[in-house]
Amino acid sequence: MEKNNEQEKKQAKVQENEQKQPFIDKIEFVRELIADCRFDDAFEILGRMEEEEPDNFEVNYELARLQYEMGDYYSAIANYEVVLENHQSPIIFYNLGCAYEANDEPDKAVSAHLKAITMNENFPYSYKKLGTLFLARGDIESAKEYFEDYIKLDIAEDEKESVKLILNRI
Repeated sequence: MEKNNEQEKKQAKVQENEQKQPFIDKIEFVRELIADCRFDDAFEILGRMEEEEPDNFEVNYELARLQYEMGDYYSAIANYEVVLENHQSPIIFYNLGCAYEANDEPDKAVSAHLKAITMNENFPYSYKKLGTLFLARGDIESAKEYFEDYIKLDIAEDEKESVKLILNRI
């Protein structure tokens, strides 16, 4: 009983804070909730924001991030695709590729990561993911190519060393 009362107070405070904040602040507030693993509160606020502004790509982006975090990869993919209709960037393609990979759709994951590096040839994260995806497929030559491209980019030295170890093993 006490726990429900405490939860109700917490929920009321979330709603009170939400009402006081303009849209941009709400997005930042949602990001803080996600960082604090308060996913239910974040979902609730994002749901209301989506009702207010259904075409706002930031809402769909945060929903996709949250859905991915919660393991709902199918919904995350759908929201990333909505975001990409209006706003394309390497990080969104990267996140979409990760969601496809988690949803056991490796071909679509490869396609998304290739789009990320087409948009920015110095975007390191997709190179590493592509190396990993091709390695999982058994395509050693393609895996080597992407891992080698990855270590040529501006990444931390310890990361380069760990990928060089992978290259030496394959």
